[in-house]
Amino acid sequence: MGFDAVMISPIVKNLEGRVPYGEAYHGYWVQDMYSLNSHFGTKQDLLDLSKALHDRGMYLMMDTVINNMAYIIEDGDSMADIDYSRLHPFNDAKYFHPYCKITDYDDYPLAQKCWTGDQTVPLPDLKTEDKHVQAMLQEWIKETISNYSIDGLRLDAAKHVTPDFLPAFQEEADTFITGEVFDKSVQNICGYQDKLTSLPNYPIYFSLLDAFTLGNTSSLPNQVEVMKNNCPDVTAMASFSENHDIARFASLKDDMTLAKNLLTFTLLFDGIPIIYQGQEQHFSGSHDPQNREALWLSGYDTQAPLYKAISTLNRLRKHASLVDPEYLNTQTYPIYKGLSEMGFRKGREGRQVVMVLSTQGSQSGAYTVRMMNGYQPSYVVIDVFTCKTYTINDMGELRLDMDKGEPRVLYPTNLMYGSGLCGYESANVSYRDFEKKKPNASASASASYLSSSGLTSGSGISVVLDSRQFVSWVWVSLFVYLVLFVA
Repeated sequence: MGFDAVMISPIVKNLEGRVPYGEAYHGYWVQDMYSLNSHFGTKQDLLDLSKALHDRGMYLMMDTVINNMAYIIEDGDSMADIDYSRLHPFNDAKYFHPYCKITDYDDYPLAQKCWTGDQTVPLPDLKTEDKHVQAMLQEWIKETISNYSIDGLRLDAAKHVTPDFLPAFQEEADTFITGEVFDKSVQNICGYQDKLTSLPNYPIYFSLLDAFTLGNTSSLPNQVEVMKNNCPDVTAMASFSENHDIARFASLKDDMTLAKNLLTFTLLFDGIPIIYQGQEQHFSGSHDPQNREALWLSGYDTQAPLYKAISTLNRLRKHASLVDPEYLNTQTYPIYKGLSEMGFRKGREGRQVVMVLSTQGSQSGAYTVRMMNGYQPSYVVIDVFTCKTYTINDMGELRLDMDKGEPRVLYPTNLMYGSGLCGYESANVSYRDFEKKKPNASASASASYLSSSGLTSGSGISVVLDSRQFVSWVWVSLFVYLVLFVA
């Protein structure tokens, strides 16, 4: 599918045991930070996975838990009976906040000192404001990254960590980190960018749901503008539309073309696209554990509609970033809003990608959208999904065919050389190859490109996994994400 990085579940040893609602298998119930989760594989397996990715020019990212440890309350026991000596390296109550329940998750100070989890599996909350605790966490992450050649981190529950510790932790890790702050508020999310460079873009996620489950064509364009005006750097954030904590989109709206529109925006919007395993197979689990279905149950269908759509979008995204070195740093802005359509453009004038998304779904019929502000007059552009070309008229108007709720993704034909799309060959290209081309000239051949530079917040990742490539190395963590980084 063209992804550059694989992000796996937390690798550390979990609690062992089953509780009424499931088993401790997933990596987030930490018991020993210095041992590996043997259910995922051995130390050598993980080293083999890391090497196999790096040999392919790819990156290994890891989900990480530093806010808490975990403990199973046995029958008849209470919070007071927690045996902290069973936890490592935080083996004493002095490392943890006294138990209190989070009664309001929007109360950030409360959420940072009280415990997540429940009365069955409480998650003792580390004193991440304590200098000794901080030093222990920093020593652990530095050693872990070094031991396994980790290239980037997702920081689980960053919202619950002492905010002032986050930049210190990132500095010690000395790598890319995107920190989870589960909040739809633009002000709260953007306010965290002075602590962490990148965060999963939850405000955009909730607006995506408004668009493709409710048919609201105002929420997403408006949110794009609000974020541009309030965030230090939207292009450093991680865009997503599914993860292991939320319902699969198909459980909310089981329509393949709506899912394709959703993915189109996820992959082409500003920032680092991250795709959750199974999203390319249109998995439909509604909640934990159904939304954590094993990927191998799909048979790894490489002809699945969303699998093929993702491949096309990743190829275009990488090509656009070669044709225009500033492409990933430019911000998306809305250019069209209809009763059931939304248009967006990204990239500098003459080298921009335009996407037109539909909320109608697969049962809709054919019609034409007339829109301005996408391209200058006389430009010839191509829809990379249908490979149909369009010429912008003398008024600067594009008359775009729509049908069956399918998204349209447009790009100038004179820049298609090297893309490997719509019959154009693949070839190694750079922006210099296009400096003298005329706006409406056609072209023919080019090659895919994989960044060999280091992983940074501004590099523009997309992440996903074809598990067939990695199962032979045994190390298969429960949740796998695919990331696309382009230098």
